[in-house]
This record gives sequence, structure tokens and C-alpha cells, in this order.
Amino acid sequence: MPSLPQPQTQPQTETTNHTFKSLAFLAPDDGGFVVAPQATETEFSQSLPIFDFGMPRNITGRTGHTEAIIKCRVDSLHDKSVSWIRKRDLHILTVGTATYTSDKRFQVTESKDAREWTLHVKAPQTRDSGIYECQVNTEPKMSMAFQLNIIEISPDAKAIISGPHDLHFKAGSAIILNCVVQQPSVKDIGPIYWYRGEHMITPFDADDGDPETTGLEPLLNHPQQQQQQAAVGSDKFDTSLNELLTTDIQKDFATRIAMESQLGDTLKSRLRISNAQTTDTGNYTCQPTTASSASVLVHVINDENPAAMQKSAAVALFALTSALSRGLVCILGPLLQLQLQQQPAPY
Repeated sequence: MPSLPQPQTQPQTETTNHTFKSLAFLAPDDGGFVVAPQATETEFSQSLPIFDFGMPRNITGRTGHTEAIIKCRVDSLHDKSVSWIRKRDLHILTVGTATYTSDKRFQVTESKDAREWTLHVKAPQTRDSGIYECQVNTEPKMSMAFQLNIIEISPDAKAIISGPHDLHFKAGSAIILNCVVQQPSVKDIGPIYWYRGEHMITPFDADDGDPETTGLEPLLNHPQQQQQQAAVGSDKFDTSLNELLTTDIQKDFATRIAMESQLGDTLKSRLRISNAQTTDTGNYTCQPTTASSASVLVHVINDENPAAMQKSAAVALFALTSALSRGLVCILGPLLQLQLQQQPAPY
């Protein structure tokens, strides 16, 4: 996997906004990176846009997916414009929201606040792999490089999660999900990722101890970023995900996670979440590196077991059907009798 170009020197200034680095990198004619001329913090922040260096810069996509996306975020853009450049041939793909290539698979979208510029690569192919530059038309130009990796997967390669699409677990029990990868060839293997909604699941690392780097990580820099939105029912459970997952909940979730993977002739992965909580309810996805994903809906309930829930639902449905039937008989019976009385007698 190609490595991203690295700047020649370290930033010389820092701002109080920790989301952004105050030093931008300039792209000279030879395509390399140099550091912008030193200026005071006030002058610098007012004169030059600022790249968000926290955005994922190593993106993985797959053939067969709808699209691959690369996000570039620029602060203090002012009257400048953003372009996307394909590094291998220095082809200008987009300027602003306009496309400057005959390959209509490349499109760009702009966020409402004009800070985020997303390059969309529709129906990605392996030849799309390479470095793409997000460029701002300052003088000299500013640029940030992103590495896009497109993995080719066989149409027959897919993941399967054991059991039905909807799984019910009682609160306090263990959630166990088993995923098996079926693919014609195992010559290209890689890790198997688990996701809850749009976030990748990572177990808690006692040596790390940082809850922000464990539990649920944003999906942006992981392989499954395009198709997770299409998972059936995910919106129902993940709409309030950000509100529910405070730092303490994330840390608690991470400490209850255990994952085991077998990478060999048969690719398998097992996700275990101990002491299930109702907040664990959601859409869970098994995403292999070289195969299509599989998803299930996990429901964690407080009291009744799933069998009892299904039995109660069946009984309620039968009772409702019986009541409706009796009601129809009561209504239609007199009407039918009245109609028979009104018919003329036969000769």
C-alpha cells in the first residue's frame, strides 16, 4: 500500500483550535511539499485556509460497491476554491462543484457550510487506486494528499452471520455473533471488521486506557464506509447513537467486547458482547476485507424472552382476528336476513 507524502518540516505554529493545524502545506510545481512562509499567528490564520489534518487520509473501497468517497475539510476558505487532482497523471478532476473529466464517475459535493469537499468515485475499480490531492487555489497553491485503495472482490465472495436477520437477547446475557466468509479463493485475505451502525467496534485496550480510541470508532477511515447506510433498519436504531454513546458508555461497551478471528482455509470471526444492555440494540455488520458484508439486527430486551414475545404476539394476533370475525358476523348477519326478507316470493 503506497504511503502518503510527508511534509519536510514540522508545523511551526499552533492555534487554540485543536481540530485544525494552523500550518498549511504548499504544493510547488514539482508536486512535492514545502512549508508555507512563517508569519504571525493572526496574519497566518487570516491569510491562508487551514486543512483539517484529522480527516482520514488512507481510504479503502471495494469493487462492486456503489462508490468510494474521500473527504477534504478546509477551514477559513474565504473566496478560494477547492479542486481535486489525480496525482498519477495530474488530471484536474473537479474545481469547486464542477467536473472537469469525461469520466462521469467522478463527482464532488460541498457541505452546507462550505468546509467539507467530498470526492465521489462511483462504481470504483482497482485502477482508481492511487493518490488524490485536495488543492486550494492560493498563491502558491496549497495541497493535501489522500491515498485511495480499491480492493477487487469476487461477486461470489460474501459474509454470512449465523441465525435469522433479527436476533433477540435478554439483558444481562451474552450477545454472540458468528460470521463465516464464503469466497472461491483465500489467496487474498485480510482482517474481518465488525461494525455497529456506522462505527467500527474495537475492544478496550487496558494499556491504552483512552476511551476515545476504543469501543466505537467513526466509519470514515474503514473499508465499509459506502454500503452501511443501506443496511435494513439501521436508521431506526442508530439515529440517536451519538446522543447515547457518551464517553462512559463507550468505555463500558469496549470493556464488554471480545473478538476472535480465524484466517486460513476458512475465514471466521466471532463477536461476543458480555452483559448485554438495552443500549447495545442496533444493526451489527461483519465486513471482511475481500468479501461483501453481512448485517443483522440485534434486539436487547429487559424481561420477556424472545420465544415468549413471539408467542404473545401470535396469541394477540389470533385474538384480534377472532374479534374481527365475530364483529363481521354480528354486522353482516342482520343485513343478510333483511335482504332475504325483502326478496319477492317465487311463483
